[in-house]
Amino acid sequence: MAPRLIEVRQPKPNDVIGSDFTIAGFATGFEATVLWQLVDVSGQSVAQGNIQGAGSMGVIRDFGHQVSVGGYTARAAHMTLQVFGDDPSGIHPPGPDLNLVPVTLFSALEGFRLYEVQPGDNLTKIAREQGQNTTVEDIFQANRDRINNPNLIFPGQIFRIPLLA
Repeated sequence: MAPRLIEVRQPKPNDVIGSDFTIAGFATGFEATVLWQLVDVSGQSVAQGNIQGAGSMGVIRDFGHQVSVGGYTARAAHMTLQVFGDDPSGIHPPGPDLNLVPVTLFSALEGFRLYEVQPGDNLTKIAREQGQNTTVEDIFQANRDRINNPNLIFPGQIFRIPLLA
């Protein structure tokens, strides 16, 4: 098995992201460039770009790059961040060393709070007391990896609470 030449460390799988977010990791790529795109559940690319300053010629370097989704508006949209190397041949689209990172996009995201569920809590109470313009559905969608049933949560669970403009 060949070693990975590109690895994304941020965002982590199932993170919430806003319109502007940072992609970070390590890589080597053709002319020190790594490509990225954000793809919706239907497979359509909603934003894309390149990351300059990764390593090249087989030398791996850390990278951190601020990216923008631009005018795309979404609330709790499940997306896949793809980060990959350039493939001028077109043999392995979108490119080699493909990283797939599931994320949830809130274009109005100002940040999020981590909250530990307490006895007697429910998502309505948590949204009202811990959120900012946050609904029960926002919390549920931001934590689909942690919540199977929005009516069944348990003390000790840690949730991401989106704070929205």
